Amino acid sequence: MALTFNPREAVQKLRDHGMAEPLADATVEVIEDATSPLVTRDYLDIRFETFESRMDARFSRALSIQTVVTIGGIGAIIVLVEALA
Repeated sequence: MALTFNPREAVQKLRDHGMAEPLADATVEVIEDATSPLVTRDYLDIRFETFESRMDARFSRALSIQTVVTIGGIGAIIVLVEALA
């Protein structure tokens, strides 16, 4: 179910119940701003930076593990070669 908000109807209802038109307009504008499904560029930038930091940390950790495993594997090969020689 989609949530719809008709600002013209909201202003009219507020005016019908005695609210002055400028105040009704301002009230509806505040409601629209607060319930807008759109996000700001600043919000997206902050979220992307957070995501990027987390991914950098995970990549660094994965790279460290891969390095340790590779060095361990090379060490094991060296030990086997020396044992067979």
